[in-house]
Amino acid sequence: MVKLRQLIAGLMTATVLVSSTTPVDAQKRPVGVGSLGEMSCQGIENGNYRVINKDFPIRMQIFRGIAKFFNDSDFTIYTKNNAAQVVCRLTGAGQIPKYRTLNLAFGIADNDKRANGSLVRLSIYRDGNPYQYKDVTKGQLLRWPIDVTNVRSIALEVECLKGAEDKTVIMANNEDYCPALIFFEDILQ
Repeated sequence: MVKLRQLIAGLMTATVLVSSTTPVDAQKRPVGVGSLGEMSCQGIENGNYRVINKDFPIRMQIFRGIAKFFNDSDFTIYTKNNAAQVVCRLTGAGQIPKYRTLNLAFGIADNDKRANGSLVRLSIYRDGNPYQYKDVTKGQLLRWPIDVTNVRSIALEVECLKGAEDKTVIMANNEDYCPALIFFEDILQ
């Protein structure tokens, strides 16, 4: 009986140790809460919304990035009317929309060489209709609750309105580039 108790105590200790060393997901969510990164998303016009799990500095603080939005061919957003777009299905065909709010938190990493002087715009479309937009520069972490009541799909459009001040980051085709947009939250409730 004593050996059985020691074995059980040893297994419980091992379980606690293993679970405490397992990497933690960037977003912990209760049941019934979703994330754009889990939805069926399709790139349009060079858009790419990629799920990540990496730290980024903003305003002299570190935040865990959960997704990165950039042009298909590079980890940047480029100018000259080349908006990158992604559309995500929130509700399956024939299903009733279940989410009411999309909570976004996003910004530009301070350590990106294209951050200084860049101005990036994130526009939202609900079921194909323009909704609102937010502009972001280096040092800003924006939080944006978006009403998605009765919305079946949501589109994100990212534009580089003003490229980096450092012209050494201009690419071969003479276009100005902005840094990728980093998402720190994309929770659907």
